[in-house]
Amino acid sequence: MTAMPSLRGIPVVVDAAPVRSGEKYLTAQGFTAIRDGIKARGTGAPASPQRKPAWLRARAPSGPGYQNVRSLVRRHRLATVCEEAKCPNIGECWNAGTATLMLMGAVCTRACRFCAVDTGNPHGWLDREEPQNAARTVELMQLSYVVLTSVDRDDLPDGGAAHYAACVRAIKDRNPHTAVEALTPDFQGSLGDVETVVDSGIEVFAQNLETVRRLTHPVRDPRAGYEQTLRVLEHAKRHRPAVLTKSSLMLGLGESDAEIEATLTDLRRAGVDIVTLGQYLRPTLRHLPVERFVAPQEFDRYRERALALGFLECVSGPLVRSSYRAEQALERNNAGLDNQALQRAQPAPPPGTGHAAAAPADARAAALPLGEASPAAPRHVPAALTRRLGLVAYEPTWRAMQRFTEERDDATPDEIWFLEHPPVFTLGMNASRSHLIAPGDIPVVQIDRGGQVTYHGPGQLLVYPLVDLRRLGLSIREFVSALERAVIDLAAEFGIAATARRSAPGVYVDGRKLASVGVRVRRGGTYHGLALNVALDLEPFGRINPCGYAGLEMTQLSALGGPAGVAQCADALEPHLRRALRLGS
Repeated sequence: MTAMPSLRGIPVVVDAAPVRSGEKYLTAQGFTAIRDGIKARGTGAPASPQRKPAWLRARAPSGPGYQNVRSLVRRHRLATVCEEAKCPNIGECWNAGTATLMLMGAVCTRACRFCAVDTGNPHGWLDREEPQNAARTVELMQLSYVVLTSVDRDDLPDGGAAHYAACVRAIKDRNPHTAVEALTPDFQGSLGDVETVVDSGIEVFAQNLETVRRLTHPVRDPRAGYEQTLRVLEHAKRHRPAVLTKSSLMLGLGESDAEIEATLTDLRRAGVDIVTLGQYLRPTLRHLPVERFVAPQEFDRYRERALALGFLECVSGPLVRSSYRAEQALERNNAGLDNQALQRAQPAPPPGTGHAAAAPADARAAALPLGEASPAAPRHVPAALTRRLGLVAYEPTWRAMQRFTEERDDATPDEIWFLEHPPVFTLGMNASRSHLIAPGDIPVVQIDRGGQVTYHGPGQLLVYPLVDLRRLGLSIREFVSALERAVIDLAAEFGIAATARRSAPGVYVDGRKLASVGVRVRRGGTYHGLALNVALDLEPFGRINPCGYAGLEMTQLSALGGPAGVAQCADALEPHLRRALRLGS
């Protein structure tokens, strides 16, 4: 082993000769590790490689963007999960100038049978300069959104939680407008350690369930657990509800459709907001084999089912990994993936037939099959109630919506709240404060809906539908489209031609924004909703980049020949809204 260069970031091993997969080696910090995580056993040759279908053949990494990030990673001695886990998307992500940083070194104390990260016992080693090095890296890469992950560190008393939190705080101190997603270990189920990371200033907390209950072992290390991960995710959400929670599943390990459904249902019950689904790919011949290659259209079908269960978003596709296009997760468009185009590549070869494996009888009984892409038929819906609240303060109304959603059950009628707010700017979970140009004396509230920054004030109609999407048989996408359609139909009553944009939720007239949409879904129940400009002072919109778009112009109904009164507008909008949401008259 050659001498270690002077450290400017996260240390990496520099070997005199390459270490082969499955072999032990000595790290620069003086402890042993196993290359690619699975020890070579016996003298027999491992199984032959499996041929991949065309839709899984990612291009070899190259290009100026890739080379720039690669140079940065090498120069600052960074560990990235992109390289350590042999991610197939490394070329795409690095060419886009993004990378997922891996904290606490490149050696994991666990040996999951799907993962190619090296395994060993670091004996308490940590790079004390890592927080500042990570912060400098984020600054150099000019990231508005960064994903931090880490190896498991069962050798540390707190699993590395304090060090992880220190890295987050250092990044936030140096890059105050950067959103941070933390893809963490399970900290052996220690909820106090989970709170340490959740309280560090992150926007998204992620812990991967990886697979269905039946396959958790042997897929994951014995120290990991299906219920343990669910408890970690549920506690993170309960401890700090404004933080989004996220998890990921690999498909193709032998799971059934019924087991996928049951697992998605378990994640929603734990309050998880975002889920990603991707194809398991065998990193080396010593890891678990692929049982089936899941066709791209099946990923679309699983995504529709996940949305129907109430997830805020499900990013689903063959090459999706938990941090893939993470910054696009709340754009509600499958992070821009087109699985139909992938499917046209060619059918999958063996192994498997492209269909889910047969499930044990008890697994089939545990959940409904995923045989249909659309949500289940609507159940009986109690008559929805309408509440006209007048001019009410923002924050108490938001908290009341949260309480209503937490306390509702299957017998709770849906409600629609019509109201106005005093002047206030609201920031969604992914919002960058750089879009607050000059808020002045108008208060700013950070909230738990999707989207960026917007303004509310007297003369703007706020519509908060508190509805059960599962009971109505609506996906999140259909719900948002219904809100937009109701406003478009209302505008048409007054001869106003309004439209919606798939890439930018809301309603527009001649390129100017008439209404904004921002929602939150919790256990299938919605809150937040629609802001329709009726007759208000538009000047505060000039103090922000509305919805994150610099120069976006706003308009309102009164200027377009529509009603000038908020109450009159609410009366006219309600029948359109009830029809669009299937709430009856």
